[in-house]
Amino acid sequence: MVGLATFQNKTMLKFITQIVDDILWPSVFVVFFWLTFFMNEAYLLHLNNFGVRPGETEGLLGIVTMPFLHGDFTHLFSNTIPFLVSASFIFHFFKNKSWRIFIGIWLISGLGIWLLGEERTIHIGASGLVYGMVAFLMTSGFIRKNKHLTAVAFILVFMYGSMIWGLFPQYSWVKEMNISWEGHLFGALSGIGIAFMYRKVGPQDDPDPFEEEDELPQWWIDMENEKKALEELKRQQSPTVHFTYKPKDQADK
Repeated sequence: MVGLATFQNKTMLKFITQIVDDILWPSVFVVFFWLTFFMNEAYLLHLNNFGVRPGETEGLLGIVTMPFLHGDFTHLFSNTIPFLVSASFIFHFFKNKSWRIFIGIWLISGLGIWLLGEERTIHIGASGLVYGMVAFLMTSGFIRKNKHLTAVAFILVFMYGSMIWGLFPQYSWVKEMNISWEGHLFGALSGIGIAFMYRKVGPQDDPDPFEEEDELPQWWIDMENEKKALEELKRQQSPTVHFTYKPKDQADK
């Protein structure tokens, strides 16, 4: 029983560690989003002037600062959950390349705004980055045959499918709310492009269940080894009972 409890504790610890690793850096960014917003509001720092200014040399700095700047509480809140969800999925499925993907979407979307955005405007907010990450995950899910990533793509379509209307400037609500449709558009395009660029990285096609595999996956081998070790531990801890047998004629003597 001690061995079984140890095995369960190790499994739970591994699961918790995995979750923490996935959401750690996305959570750090979200904290900085909120801190920047409240400091800007409390001390009237006018930081929103440091957003992306298309075509202006001074506006290049906004490519880096744009995701941390938000116009009001609604703007900030509407970006927080989608950012946390999409970034966590990227850090989960694409561990070795997650930072390259994340920073690539961030910089390319901002550069697209600076090059082709409407002049005399300032673009702020993390929504361009959100559109890029969601587009990356959706595209990655649909161009691969990996069931887990495809499931994530369908979840994102269900949760954020309506985001597609934010790509088009002709809708009245986009104009009335001064939404940066350019940020959404270039974010989505950068996400799609990077998804094809890294199509050989991360989760790949699931194996055909009808084809014989050459070898078992490592996680299965580890699990079987732990089960064997647990059975051996139980065997060693169990007392051995020896039975002495005597023929009846000897037992009567």
